[in-house]
Amino acid sequence: MGTEGSTSVFSDVKNAISTRQAAELYGFAVNRNGMMCCPFHRDKHPSMKVDSRFHCFACQADGDVIDFVGRLFQLSPYKAVEKLKEDFGMAL
Repeated sequence: MGTEGSTSVFSDVKNAISTRQAAELYGFAVNRNGMMCCPFHRDKHPSMKVDSRFHCFACQADGDVIDFVGRLFQLSPYKAVEKLKEDFGMAL
């Protein structure tokens, strides 16, 4: 796959799936304000904001849905996109 096609796939996934949707699918409790406990450090109180992107106010983890899934499951960006597409039923 060429660079142009890869960029399109990344954009398609980011536009179709929010970080909040991914967090909820993978079992995280997100409160009505979009806050959750950060999975990237020991967190007893919600310190991560999730919407289209994520940001932890405690450990400064930050990024988009692909970054979130990549970091959560220790995947490359390409593998994170594949996982998101499969888990959300998007055409591969």
